[in-house]
Amino acid sequence: MLGSMAFLAGCATTGSSDGLPSMIWSEPVSPPKPVSSSQSIPNNLDVISRSTWARGMPIPGNMNRMTPVQRITIHHDGMNAFTTTSRSSAAARLERIRRGHLARRPQPFGDIGYHYAIDPSGRAWECRPLSWQGAHVKNQNPGNLGILVMGNYDDQSLTLVQKRAVLQFISGRMRAYGVPASRLHTHKELAPTACPGRSLQAFMVSARSNGQFG
Repeated sequence: MLGSMAFLAGCATTGSSDGLPSMIWSEPVSPPKPVSSSQSIPNNLDVISRSTWARGMPIPGNMNRMTPVQRITIHHDGMNAFTTTSRSSAAARLERIRRGHLARRPQPFGDIGYHYAIDPSGRAWECRPLSWQGAHVKNQNPGNLGILVMGNYDDQSLTLVQKRAVLQFISGRMRAYGVPASRLHTHKELAPTACPGRSLQAFMVSARSNGQFG
């Protein structure tokens, strides 16, 4: 099936010279409202349902059934910098990514490629249903939970509220599925890509080596 072979275009921030596709969507540039570092962090056990933002249902024929989760991979979306606190803007961005994934050629995805997303306010969003294998790392999607940190972390840095939310949410998923830190990856650690961007990559490496996950 197509889902096991596909990989995420939005993470391909290094261009096409390394065999990765360029981004296939864009959005208008508008001055974002920055996130306050003192903002409270939501309870990340309360994941915002896919039904609140997605304008279409998954296409089962373009996906494989998920196998037991054995590892987790972190991504950014590779679009423009995204720092707004607006829930509606985050929902619209996720829908834009979903539509881009459905429009991929020659192998369209059956849904947005990630299982979860974390926005700049620390909110966690349900993306692809967990019953379906993700489409976010080429040839390495079975049993691989895909988590998106929304934004472009070559062009922006994580705020304090984002760092705390990322640690809290990912640690919760690791505990839920029994995934050790040795099987918590970033996209570039598994494939030739710049994803998840320099600042998010540096944060993930530091936090993992300092035992902050789990």
